Amino acid sequence: MAGGERTGVAPHAEEAWRAAIEHAAGCPACRTPGAVCATGERLLSVYETAARLARSEEVV
Repeated sequence: MAGGERTGVAPHAEEAWRAAIEHAAGCPACRTPGAVCATGERLLSVYETAARLARSEEVV
């Protein structure tokens, strides 16, 4: 996907995904197998929640 393109996912979920990926790309702990990063875990959790909400809104 090129920059600026939107997927079918709600904008909030997409923004949360982008924040998680950008963090992971620059975080040594996130890129190390078996390592734990509290920030990365929190960002991923925020994305999972936003994506779940977006999917539930699509069904309605």
